Amino acid sequence: MNDGESAQSAFSAMLQTMRRAAGLSQGELARQARLTRPYISQLEKGSRSSPSRKVALSLANALQLDAPQRRAFLDAAGWPELEVPLHDPSSGLGQTDDTYALARQLLDACPFPAVLHDSRWLVGYVNRGGHAFFEALQAPLAPQGEAVSLLESVFHPVIRAHLSDWEAWARAMLAQFKRDSLHLGQTPAHLALLGRLRLLPDFARLWHSVEPSADTVPTMRLPLKLLGTRPCLVEVLRFQVVGLPELWMVAFLPRDAVAEEFMRSLLR
Repeated sequence: MNDGESAQSAFSAMLQTMRRAAGLSQGELARQARLTRPYISQLEKGSRSSPSRKVALSLANALQLDAPQRRAFLDAAGWPELEVPLHDPSSGLGQTDDTYALARQLLDACPFPAVLHDSRWLVGYVNRGGHAFFEALQAPLAPQGEAVSLLESVFHPVIRAHLSDWEAWARAMLAQFKRDSLHLGQTPAHLALLGRLRLLPDFARLWHSVEPSADTVPTMRLPLKLLGTRPCLVEVLRFQVVGLPELWMVAFLPRDAVAEEFMRSLLR
């Protein structure tokens, strides 16, 4: 048996063990994961290759695994470190991972405010412009210590005052957040973040009325009302980093003359 067959055998055995521990039949697991029973059977027999990222996450959600079990399951499925948060020192991200280091270099070279975040929108890195941008909005980000979620900034009382149509913006952000974090399911860290967010005004009300976005929205307009200036328009550009599927880059770009002057003033 070669290494690939051995890894597949380990995943097959783990899938069967975890399914039985969850008290699910193959058919029940298939329904909850939106797969077919024959496909589940083939995975457990090892006659099918390792599942795709999407299928692995669907299975982990359907099995309702806790954080350590999810890590072990996704590792066996061929997706190691898929859900290691950026702020977790044990992950090694930001220290040894070349892709993450390159992403930080790109942010440092970016002339506009920019941040890195994971699927829970926990901020892992902020460039100089990003710090200045959020400080100007009177809602500074602090990635040291306990990680801050960008969604907390969306519901921040001061930031709300800068947005002419805050609720529309909040709904759009919630739809994207739900899409990005959907695969995290009932993991303890995700539930803890949601508990923190529910303390913010209007979060619970909007959370129950917004569905996950069907797809990633790469750009979004952000109309701002800034103290001492006319209203301006900022474009939020967002994309995933190749090589780290749980890493996102977000940049804030000026879309009119007032926004350009504001951005330039941040780095003076």
